[in-house]
Amino acid sequence: MNKIPQPLDNQLLDLIDGTLSPAEKEKLEQQLATSPELKKRFDELAQVNYTLKTSAPEQPSKNFTELVMAKLNSYPVRSGLSPRNGLLLLVGVMVAIGIGSLLLANGVFDTPGSIDLNNMVMQNQYIKEPLPSIPFNGKLVVNIIIMLNIILAFLVLDKTILKPWFDKRANMHY
Repeated sequence: MNKIPQPLDNQLLDLIDGTLSPAEKEKLEQQLATSPELKKRFDELAQVNYTLKTSAPEQPSKNFTELVMAKLNSYPVRSGLSPRNGLLLLVGVMVAIGIGSLLLANGVFDTPGSIDLNNMVMQNQYIKEPLPSIPFNGKLVVNIIIMLNIILAFLVLDKTILKPWFDKRANMHY
């Protein structure tokens, strides 16, 4: 089935509403007589128009307005972390940053290493060529983890401590 173009669809609606000029009405009725797809679309639109005109809109319950008006002044339920849980998470993140920094400062990750895929426990029945070793810089990985922890700490600090504090300050009435 071909899609009826929007302008023609609008003309069908105008025909149903009775707002077409006599010349346009006659031209459209001729098209309706020759095109079964157009006639089908016209019947669909006429049915929708009839249904909309004959159905009554639903009435809200009697106490709907009262319920809506009563809830206008209530504050929405807070979502996310509570300040207590956020503070605990922030302390945990800070401890992780401290331990990582301490290990990094003591040079635990200074020795460059590599991951040798040939020493991994797996059967090499399908792989005949020796596998490469992947160089691994532990210091760089730990630096990246510490930076991600610092970013996480700032986000947690903002969401759980600073935002509620500033919201409380903004809602104070002097």
